[in-house]
Amino acid sequence: LLNSILDSEEVLTVLTDAYLYDEYLYQHSFQVTLYSLAIAKEMGYSYEDLRLIGIGAMLHDVGKLLIPTEILLKPERLTNEEYEVMKQHTRYGFDLLRNLHSVSLLVAHCAFQHHERIDGSGYPRGLVDFEIHPFAKIIGVADVFDAVTSNRVYREKLLPSQGMNIIQAGSGTIFSPRVVEALRKSIVHYPNGTIVLLSDGRRGIVSKQNIKHPDRPYIRIFEEDDEILDATYEINLIDSPNLLIDKVELEYVMSVE
Repeated sequence: LLNSILDSEEVLTVLTDAYLYDEYLYQHSFQVTLYSLAIAKEMGYSYEDLRLIGIGAMLHDVGKLLIPTEILLKPERLTNEEYEVMKQHTRYGFDLLRNLHSVSLLVAHCAFQHHERIDGSGYPRGLVDFEIHPFAKIIGVADVFDAVTSNRVYREKLLPSQGMNIIQAGSGTIFSPRVVEALRKSIVHYPNGTIVLLSDGRRGIVSKQNIKHPDRPYIRIFEEDDEILDATYEINLIDSPNLLIDKVELEYVMSVE
């Protein structure tokens, strides 16, 4: 991906413009690229497809360079009129990219379609499932996941597990189930150090990840029956299929007499 970007002065210029225009836009594009590549790799795409998906993800939001900064960087919720202006970034991105000779037209369509949804509720054209390119479906899911798990001036970020819940709620309606499942297998749901409440009432700290089952980590138990244990012990959630993580304890404070 890096070689592809460095080989194209046009792409490099666009990315530089994006960084100078809005640092969050650049950071978001990079994160969406990582998630998109992880999803596509899990889905078995070829090296060449991964390269195109990566470039498409990195450039998916370049149309925002043509959105006025007072709308793009507005700290409050956009008005309906402002939101209509913001939605134009998909068309702007498509027009910008299709005129770059070193960029595939498929990459331009990634920018055009990443806000389309399989039930036809997306924009700019209200496309339905079979009309949306598979690469755009991937980037669309990665885009939403990164947006809800990143800090913004108007709201705090969600944990990966909370962001995944939002994505899964849209599986089969607005998002492709295959893409959602690939994302679920590709991300860390509960980062190490997260305190969680289990379905049997025990509390513990996520201590280690299961690479092939990222939603079933190792938990070091430190509390049972609302009492702090003298000695902690570790369990692997894969070995306890009926045991669930009920809650992430963001504000938990350990009380020891």
